[in-house]
Amino acid sequence: MSSLSFVALYAAQLALSLPLNSPLLESYDYIVVGGGPAGLTVANRLSEDPEVNVLLLEAGPADSGELNIALPGMIGHEIGSRYDWNLSTTAQASLNGAVRTVPQGHGLGGGTLINGMLWNRGGVGDYDAWVQLGNEGWSWEDLLPYFIKSETFTPITSEELALQFSIEADLDVHGFDGPVQVSFPHYMWNSSAVLFDALNELGVPTAYDPNTGQVAGASFLPLNLQPDMQTRSTARTAYYDPITARPNLWVSTGQYVTQLIFDGKRSNLNAVVGQPEDSTSHGQGLSPDTSNSIYGGGALPVSFQNPAIAQAPPVKRRYSRQLWLWVRRLLERRQQRSGPPLPARDTPSLRAVGVEFASNSLSSRQTVAASREVILAAGALHSPKLLMLSGIGPAAALERLGLPVHLDLPGVGSNLQDHGQVWCWYPYHNPDYANPTMLTANETYADDAWSDYWANRTGPLTSSAIDGVAFPSLPLIVNGSTMIADMAAAQSPEQYLPADTDPTVLAGFARQLPLLVDALSDHSRAGYEIINANDGALTVGNMRPLSRGTVTLNSPEPFDPPIIDPRYGSNPVDGQLLVAAMRFNERLLNTNALSQLEPEQMLPPAGSTDAELLTYISTKMQTEYHLAGTCAMLPQELGGVVSPDLLVYGTSNLRVIDSSIMPLLPAAHLQAVVYGIAEKAADIIKAANNATSSSLPSGASFSATFTVSPTSVREPVTPTQSISMETSGSGESPTQAADLADYTTFVTVVQTETVYA
Repeated sequence: MSSLSFVALYAAQLALSLPLNSPLLESYDYIVVGGGPAGLTVANRLSEDPEVNVLLLEAGPADSGELNIALPGMIGHEIGSRYDWNLSTTAQASLNGAVRTVPQGHGLGGGTLINGMLWNRGGVGDYDAWVQLGNEGWSWEDLLPYFIKSETFTPITSEELALQFSIEADLDVHGFDGPVQVSFPHYMWNSSAVLFDALNELGVPTAYDPNTGQVAGASFLPLNLQPDMQTRSTARTAYYDPITARPNLWVSTGQYVTQLIFDGKRSNLNAVVGQPEDSTSHGQGLSPDTSNSIYGGGALPVSFQNPAIAQAPPVKRRYSRQLWLWVRRLLERRQQRSGPPLPARDTPSLRAVGVEFASNSLSSRQTVAASREVILAAGALHSPKLLMLSGIGPAAALERLGLPVHLDLPGVGSNLQDHGQVWCWYPYHNPDYANPTMLTANETYADDAWSDYWANRTGPLTSSAIDGVAFPSLPLIVNGSTMIADMAAAQSPEQYLPADTDPTVLAGFARQLPLLVDALSDHSRAGYEIINANDGALTVGNMRPLSRGTVTLNSPEPFDPPIIDPRYGSNPVDGQLLVAAMRFNERLLNTNALSQLEPEQMLPPAGSTDAELLTYISTKMQTEYHLAGTCAMLPQELGGVVSPDLLVYGTSNLRVIDSSIMPLLPAAHLQAVVYGIAEKAADIIKAANNATSSSLPSGASFSATFTVSPTSVREPVTPTQSISMETSGSGESPTQAADLADYTTFVTVVQTETVYA
């Protein structure tokens, strides 16, 4: 790196430190769309290279450390809030025309702000199936190093709890210096231990580490939990907050990306190109109410604050604006010269050169350029939506909406999968067992719980209502019967897909179907999940769904929600699997162990026939919040959207890195999986661009002196501290000098005075 480059970056770090929603440059090396676990992971890893500039745009706000987000005992309270996209499905034909809500994280951290915090990866066979679908390099063994890289695992410290809840850890499959804190709560619901005893009675194993790749059984899952404070470890606290001082990472919230811009292609909408020099990023920033915050009702850490309102001491700024503009131009010049060369004119690949964005449907559209890559991390619903808005997707559907067609990719928005779940209610009547509903229904219990947390960081508020879960294999719960797998094997691929399904998408499902049959037949692989809420709810979730849905555009208007049609229950095998799961629940209720909880079989009612259970399923099935597959990593002839290097087919520098790329759902809650995918994606992107880095351009010598003042306070700042950069040369301004060639420069860093008002 040149001395000029070093000083520019060093000055930017000390003087500006790029707080959230800093003014944007006109161009970046990389633009990441979406600030959830995938986007923040890749933005962090790419910005490790000081020679590149990274911009991350997130549609939602940054959270204010609300207790409803931070504490495991408050899980679920932010669903339907401003941290949720508040989306719904279309009327579901197999659910009697019912509409289902689809909670999706909307904020810096994405789904990790509102999810159930359960941390597991799925099984070896889940990822080996991805390889069988044409994705070399994506096996369990390939992904394990990235799963490990993402986490700092803290084993359970209480031997008593470890013994009571059969908690074991295989340290060889865990990481100890990754960004996400993974640990166990200081409090656990006793009814989980009783459920494990009941599962053991019926032959389901419980004593094992669920993250070794061997899934079939039951276990107390770790959480994405900071072990000391017992608070949620989100994608933001893990991958962004520790690096806010990086001068080459811009993160802007409240920014809805409305379309991608391609070299030489007509855009959907007209936009204002770039931004005025003195503009802000037009983000929402933060002016939060912290009265109900994990930060104790006081001020937020300054890294969470809006730079427009940050409580920094007032400063008389000497040339700080000139320094900012100079650093900005230097970075832009370096970035412009560090991007990969444009493809030759006869290259068929489409090249993304930027994005268009706006803060809301009434605000002006802005554009920002990308010289290297545009990276989509907007999730299984919004990544395909953005591709289609930008002219990539099923051509006929785009043409009907009057959108330009840049690439006809029928797989975009297809292959939508979810772990459909059905709530079953068997309330426990033994008063000796506390349950999570008491946190809201029993004022005395709730007061004691809050006292336990604030005094000792323990008690029920440190524990998720859902902790001990089971992933039984299908052969185990049906006494070795292969009836359900045989039903799946007897189907023709097109039998339960819409008649207008594109032939390539149909071919892709035809390749998936035998892999699903294998999983349903395998004693060592999970067939479904028992989600234990510790109050009598034993929800069952289908880990091997055969139903396939779609995400399509509602209109050409970017701010309209997409049409979400998971087609829950459209394949009858899904219903039969859930009937078998509910029959197993009945067996659990009759075990010696579970009978001590005094459960009452209420929903579905005792004595229900299989037909009545199927009717119950049609009234209760809903999302398990694990949507995936809509930009599938499959060969293009199988309806694929991205290749194994995550490039969108037909493009040279547009990648997708979130849950939408999963060709088949693993038997897991998806956050740990997405982190692993994103860690691998970062290495893929770095490798593809490793020959394109260069230092700042050389130019004529010049002389200039600037005094730098902090725009926000992260560390205590001495009142007399500032940075002056002094160079010698011809007296040209920095901008003029940078345009000249073959110059030498030397830089000294001296200390001058910053005067506080």
